Amino acid sequence: MKQDKKIKIPPKIKARVNELNEDVRQIIEIAHKELQTDVSGELDFRFITWAPKEILTDYERAQSVCFITRYNELPMFKRVLIEENNGSYYFGNIHEARHVLNEYRSIIQNKKDSIHYDRVHRFCRKKLLNNDPSEDLSIIVNHKDRGDITQEFSKSLDEKLKAIKSILKHSEFGYIYNGILQHSDHKYTERFWEEYTSGDINYVFAKHALIISHIKPLMEWHYRLFSVMTFPQLGPL
Repeated sequence: MKQDKKIKIPPKIKARVNELNEDVRQIIEIAHKELQTDVSGELDFRFITWAPKEILTDYERAQSVCFITRYNELPMFKRVLIEENNGSYYFGNIHEARHVLNEYRSIIQNKKDSIHYDRVHRFCRKKLLNNDPSEDLSIIVNHKDRGDITQEFSKSLDEKLKAIKSILKHSEFGYIYNGILQHSDHKYTERFWEEYTSGDINYVFAKHALIISHIKPLMEWHYRLFSVMTFPQLGPL
């Protein structure tokens, strides 16, 4: 929580924000229990293919480029800014929270999108576990000190997938996206109306913007794996 030092935040609001932060901490703590396999250190990827075709299909190439360019620009929400106006207190950076939530939608919500986290993971897992380069691309992961750790690396990615699923399971992104930001599903209307007019929606936005920022680090190795194959860079004006 961050606010102007001149503002004296009412105890009720402080308590709500502290409760919000504790909820986020617990959700992330539960998710991180899935992370058991250590692949830290200097790694390099070796790509092998003997198949008489392009290394990536058209779908995979589009998936790779889109995921890399989206991941590069994924924002991180780090604080709740509280502002006072005529005796009332407001979520000062709510527009930042909404922006962050919108930017992650294709990765965590739209299961048909090629860059949905589950589809990205399936691509990586398929190539890592492929032992027949004559059929498809095979990726080998070498650790500077430990040698071939492809199996451990794949297991580590599986654990990161489970951690993401855990975060989503203990959150309400369906309500955020389908009831507020992207759609207007009528089953959420009554709740949204009550929370919007009472101000409780501020805490919902803040909580989920803080939560969602923990998903980007969980996909870092997926991103690095894609990056070795694809090098899109934004051109100059």
